[in-house]
Amino acid sequence: MSFLELRAVEKRYGATLALGGIDLDLAAGSRTAIVGPSGSGKTTLLRIIAGFEAPDAGRVVLDGTMLADGPRSTPPHRRDIGIVAQDGALFPHLSVAENIGYGLSRRYVGRDARIRDLLAMTGLDASILRRRPDQLSGGQQQRVALARALARSPRLILLDEPFSALDTGLRAHTRQAVSELLTAAGITTILVTHDQAEALSFADQVAVMRLGRLLQIGTPRQLYLQPVDPMVAEFLGETIRIPALIRHGIADCALGRIAVDDDRSGEAEIMLRPEQFAIQPVTEPAAPGDNGDALAEVISVDFGGATCTALVRLRTGRERTGAASRTDHAMLLRLRVSPIALPDVGTLVRLTVAGRAHVFPKDEQSERRPYRSV
Repeated sequence: MSFLELRAVEKRYGATLALGGIDLDLAAGSRTAIVGPSGSGKTTLLRIIAGFEAPDAGRVVLDGTMLADGPRSTPPHRRDIGIVAQDGALFPHLSVAENIGYGLSRRYVGRDARIRDLLAMTGLDASILRRRPDQLSGGQQQRVALARALARSPRLILLDEPFSALDTGLRAHTRQAVSELLTAAGITTILVTHDQAEALSFADQVAVMRLGRLLQIGTPRQLYLQPVDPMVAEFLGETIRIPALIRHGIADCALGRIAVDDDRSGEAEIMLRPEQFAIQPVTEPAAPGDNGDALAEVISVDFGGATCTALVRLRTGRERTGAASRTDHAMLLRLRVSPIALPDVGTLVRLTVAGRAHVFPKDEQSERRPYRSV
């Protein structure tokens, strides 16, 4: 039995469909990230789980307790759900101690000790208890907001873009600290974010939304390496998509012969991630190999410190049949390269593909069909 169950949840605002039949399951103690472009329905879904909105249809069940059955909905304060908003939403006129203890009755025995324990749990020093929110850094404010959300020992924590206002370094550090804290506490968590890397690193289950529907649900590794369609693939990171002819687990394409993750046969489109390519300079032209090797010319390079890219033009000269038929030498690929081995413009390089390519069936290249996985 799932800890949190959503079944056929629908929501409309006038003629606009915000959610169209959402099914979602969360295991106890798990971390789920919900991602998608603006307007995909992420925030609406979070508000329905929190109780700020009621669904038009469908059910929300938390640990066996019915929270919503269509428009009949339990109010937010009776759901035992903690929420951390994008800006922390701390009360500016209250001290850190008063913010953390806001939901605790003043008659609660051990209230002050509980506040100090929560502060320590979130990695903050007791010296800030008397400070106001405007005297804290962004990272400190988010941790205080988390401590306040944990004060009443909620069954579920909802994180609504909680790290987006932080700078890059602080964002990664705070995210890791929050992740470790929630894991140690065994609290089931839902993170709504527009940051793909954040979702993949934080969650053990990722759900991708588009136009009010779930396109795919699975582990971060599954969604990144085996997306159900090109839209999911491109939303989670850069892709290289190439037409190919598939036979017996091998794709015949502009790059040569490459192993794929599917045993189907026929015309299809394969997907590779830029980091699957290795670039090695060659001193003289050689025939492309049959194990994912191809020759290319470096057209331009972009030095970005730890993240460098090279734009290369294939020079295999190989012609394919069917879906892969094209002039290979015209194909441009943008690849990630180590700053230590960044090639010069005009260099001839050999491309080697690591791992398998993912296969997009021909009928999924143009369709964006909803997908559900439990």
